[in-house]
Amino acid sequence: MMLVLAAGANAQDSNKAATGNTTAEIGLNFNNGTFLQGGNLRFRHFMADDMAVRLGLGANYNYNKISEDANSSVFSLRIAPGIEKHFAGTEKLSPYVGAELPIGFTTASYEDANFEYRGASAPGTNANRSNFNIGLNAVAGVDYYFASHFYAGFEIGAGITYFKNSDVEVENKNNGNVNNTKGYHSLNFSPFATGGIRVGFVF
Repeated sequence: MMLVLAAGANAQDSNKAATGNTTAEIGLNFNNGTFLQGGNLRFRHFMADDMAVRLGLGANYNYNKISEDANSSVFSLRIAPGIEKHFAGTEKLSPYVGAELPIGFTTASYEDANFEYRGASAPGTNANRSNFNIGLNAVAGVDYYFASHFYAGFEIGAGITYFKNSDVEVENKNNGNVNNTKGYHSLNFSPFATGGIRVGFVF
């Protein structure tokens, strides 16, 4: 009788990721017509039923043809190693808490008929700046296994991020003069949410 109950319990839990499993997921965002959430991918490996290491990957590239003579571009790359502690939850629900260490960099440029900016995506203070950044986030989330080895999830968190913003070099094409604006350091703390859902599978 006990063997039958144990087998039934294992069958119920088989939908969830367990020791030795690896998961792959992508963030989806249906706001403002955006489908993929910043190109974010995440992989997890379960070292135990209740413990997983994870690695997030993200990349963005934006090129804007502002006019016949003006364009701007911004490229960002991000990796985020981390760890998760999972709790019992229910047959299909797997809540967790964790931490991650996001590391990234951004390059930006702008060019028009008269000027070329290296390190900023536009003239003025509202431009994206080339930078290196590193942070520490605390996260909490939940995975819902809606089918065998397939799940959807949601995550919230809060973190602190350090930015080393690069110098901006501005070249005047008319006379060849180059001006350099020194970079600066900044620190940011903020809560965040995925802004959509994560969909993944176990393999």
